[in-house]
Amino acid sequence: MKYAFSSEVRKDLGKNASHRLRERGYVPAVIYGSNMNTLPLEINSNEVENFTRNYGSGGLVGLNVGEVNYTVFVKEIQKDPVTGKIIHVDFQQVSQNERIHVSVPIILRGKSSVERGGSIIQQQLRDIEVECSARDIPKALEFDISQFKPGDILKVADMEFGQEISIIQDPQSIIASIAFAKDSIEESEE
Repeated sequence: MKYAFSSEVRKDLGKNASHRLRERGYVPAVIYGSNMNTLPLEINSNEVENFTRNYGSGGLVGLNVGEVNYTVFVKEIQKDPVTGKIIHVDFQQVSQNERIHVSVPIILRGKSSVERGGSIIQQQLRDIEVECSARDIPKALEFDISQFKPGDILKVADMEFGQEISIIQDPQSIIASIAFAKDSIEESEE
């Protein structure tokens, strides 16, 4: 585990209570899992901001609720669309060996060498749905496209994954395609 949150159970629920909580410097959150009832929580907003800045928004973390420690996966972090501040966090309780469905970001390496040749990269998928044990969740899936030329297409089936990861996404889904800049301008004019 790369991080551990401290939290308390929320007593006041609802929209107004959540606004008051945020004004006091806390973020409303919930924890849920297959063997537990959903618990409403409050977490220090500085702690959540620090976590997302240093570790991203996924992966296994520890969550201390009062005297009880949980191993959880950060399922979702909701942000205010205008200010970008975190307004809610969902945690899913998991065991280290439990298989879970998770969305993992796709990082394309070598973009600059493709674009230097006058091509445009059109990335359709930014995340990919996978199933893996909680301890094997990758931070991101990377693929080198530096040797791609106009007309080349990267599909989910073209990417290589370890045996510990099962892809849920359709293997024929297009992750990215390469086009000449001139071709894309003509297409947009039509």
